Amino acid sequence: MNPNSPLTVYAMVGPMGSGKTTLALKIAKEQNALFQSLDGTIKSLNQPIGDLNGYEKLMPMALDIMYAKALEALKSGRSVVFDVGRWPWLMELADAADAKVEIYYFEILAEERWRRVQQRNNEKPENVYHFTMSKEEFDAQNPHRQQPPPMPGLKVIKITD
Repeated sequence: MNPNSPLTVYAMVGPMGSGKTTLALKIAKEQNALFQSLDGTIKSLNQPIGDLNGYEKLMPMALDIMYAKALEALKSGRSVVFDVGRWPWLMELADAADAKVEIYYFEILAEERWRRVQQRNNEKPENVYHFTMSKEEFDAQNPHRQQPPPMPGLKVIKITD
């Protein structure tokens, strides 16, 4: 990672319902960066997603597609924004493109996240969510995500609301 690079890999880290996609879209617009959505990429695969397990089975393929598109954008001089963050995947991408990384780390109360998931379940916004998540699936998620260790070229920003 290059802390002096003009290019940035922005990533959102947190459980479902945290607001990751909302913030990622805002940053992409403000920075004129390529927006990469895990949900949108999975949807573009046109595979059936009946539940959380079906969604998670498609994640590796979707992440490979997102990585390739992001690397192409970075190599052409354009920053990228992901509505998901996987470490060390982000570090590998930043190293390959000589970019820096900004991670937005979400710590949102479970009650608020469940309210947001229920709202998505009812509204089903296009390119954001692809199956109705049950309360059981929601409760089974581990809401804690490990933060990477401090290092040059990495900035971690905590989001609590």
